[in-house]
Amino acid sequence: MTNSFARWLIPVLAATWFAGCPSDPGPQAQAPIAASHKTIVDLEASFASASREHGAKAAFLEFLDEESIVLQPGPTWGRAAWTVNDDLPGTLDWSPDRAQISADGDLGFASGPWILEPRDPEGGRVEGRYVTVWKKSAAGWHVWFDGGFGRKPAGAWEARSKEPATGPFACERGAAMPPGELQLLDLAISGIQDGETHQQRVLARLDADAWLFHRPSVEGVGVAAERDAALAALPVALQYWPMGAGIASSGDLGYSYGLAAPEPGASADASYVHIWCRHGADWRLALQLRTNLPSG
Repeated sequence: MTNSFARWLIPVLAATWFAGCPSDPGPQAQAPIAASHKTIVDLEASFASASREHGAKAAFLEFLDEESIVLQPGPTWGRAAWTVNDDLPGTLDWSPDRAQISADGDLGFASGPWILEPRDPEGGRVEGRYVTVWKKSAAGWHVWFDGGFGRKPAGAWEARSKEPATGPFACERGAAMPPGELQLLDLAISGIQDGETHQQRVLARLDADAWLFHRPSVEGVGVAAERDAALAALPVALQYWPMGAGIASSGDLGYSYGLAAPEPGASADASYVHIWCRHGADWRLALQLRTNLPSG
């Protein structure tokens, strides 16, 4: 990414920010959640079952929305990518260890370990971590975003939780906002601003229960000291280049995704997805997943 790209992106995001006039949520701002987090778990189960029974390609083409984005490993149109790619040489399976749905029940996410077991007995298994964002429309639930990373097996699949944490983040209803708000937050925690490093800016924005998934850690880190160490291992001037986002109609849950570079003006070396959770008038970063781009 170049500085010229940044000069183009910021005005576009600013225009998105001011495009709508958020309404006051009024007395319903703190209304209890009306949707079940188990809905997302059930969707994941159906999605994974289709992959085991019919192959990953068929499953993704069944569940991906027409406007979906997948990381392969950079953000790309999901249905186009799975249409032109060959099916995987084995059985892809996954299981969520956390899942959350928005208060109005139109947006949710799931994250957990995945495993690819080859059909060829001489091949090696691969495991990894994924994040999937689900969105409900008039046509039903579909995947709007899917991304993750892989590694050689290290026991995450066998040690996976059979009971996923549902609603792990205490998000609060808020005013309906354009998705560009979350893209602006990605930019706000980028680089070094007013003497603050990227790490300092992210730490100030983290949800108290936040989880970071940086390759190769399928298990992730959720303890404060471990999160500090994971962020300290990243470039001090790390720059995010947001490419898309979505926010629930209840204004409590959202996501953003894009590319990341070691510093402003440098070439991108990773992709990311952020899950955002509202607390009062503020958005907190609840989950971050990074996956490296091929070098060279």
